[in-house]
Amino acid sequence: MSYPPSERLLREQFGPGGTPLLSQAPGRINLIGEHTDYNGGYVLPFAIDRVTEIAVRPRADRRIRIYADAFHAGVELELPIEGIAPAGGWQDYPIGILAELSHYKDLEFGFDGAISGDVPQGAGLSSSAALEVAAAIAFSRLYGVNLSGLELVRLCQRVENEFVGTRCGIMDQYVSYFGRTGAAILLNTRTMEHRYVPLHLSGVSLLAVDSRVNRSLGASGYNARRQECEQALTLVRSAFPERKIASLSDLTIGDLDRISAVLSPSIFARVRHVVSENARVLAAVEALEQDDYRRLGELLFASHASLRDLFEVSTPELDFLVDWGREHGALGARLVGGGFGGVTLHLVPDEIKQGYIDGIVAAYRTRFRIDPEVIEVRPGPGAEELNRA
Repeated sequence: MSYPPSERLLREQFGPGGTPLLSQAPGRINLIGEHTDYNGGYVLPFAIDRVTEIAVRPRADRRIRIYADAFHAGVELELPIEGIAPAGGWQDYPIGILAELSHYKDLEFGFDGAISGDVPQGAGLSSSAALEVAAAIAFSRLYGVNLSGLELVRLCQRVENEFVGTRCGIMDQYVSYFGRTGAAILLNTRTMEHRYVPLHLSGVSLLAVDSRVNRSLGASGYNARRQECEQALTLVRSAFPERKIASLSDLTIGDLDRISAVLSPSIFARVRHVVSENARVLAAVEALEQDDYRRLGELLFASHASLRDLFEVSTPELDFLVDWGREHGALGARLVGGGFGGVTLHLVPDEIKQGYIDGIVAAYRTRFRIDPEVIEVRPGPGAEELNRA
């Protein structure tokens, strides 16, 4: 009999048993709108056609065993979950989900679980959010905790913020859950309202190039950038006492001259990025609605320049990939994710796609002695519970 990958892994690791609960959640890539989600701004991500899948099967005792194929490792613990501390690895995500669910309901029995999938780890495609969302769907179903989609997304964000220790915004978990095939999501992270924007990709492709410069968000400058934005918000409010400024995204380009006097050059640069990036997101939506990929590409290049020069989250490897793309026919390219490594996204005409892939791999290998991975990304469906036929 043929089993889904996670169920097959479950049987290999823990032996045969009853039919497990299965769920899956996709990674994501953000077309444009970087470091705006925790500043109350707009983002334009889409769920990709790569997923994390989890299978869980209840036990008669209070032991929990989880195995993750991507890490060739497992974790075991005994209920109750209260008081458990993060260990600093992949296991913090599913354990953090359990800790959050224990606030809703007593977890009275254990389970065996297996995690598989093809979302690259540490590459900026949000493997952590995919794992959180897939685990939250499976575990909440297993323990009979009823959550709305937004409640589940917020639970996953709390795990990342409070248990794992990464002060991320809500975008990654949101798009992993609410993604739709053939569309990006324009999300207003302040109001939590979204609409789907068709992503036709007529005659063009989106390529994610993994620099293989791995970064851990919790150990990177990501949290430092967020702290700088919070500091900026406090100072900006003092500059605009007559306005109720809830977030940096309440500012416009026209406000920048006035606030420059109250901010240090580096903090002002962070604000300039957030304000200009918000404007680029809305311009990108207009470009997509008109199938204007040349304009979209210009916005991607501008976003990268802002992330490099104003927000300072790029690396020599990421800059090389974007610059190579500009010189070899890409309509646009930029770093995606938190920065400090990971992936660049390239908008490429279909007629040059294969030569472009071969060329960028060879050039990067020559320059850095690293083989990058090139992944064509397409907008896929959001998270779901799976039923085995």
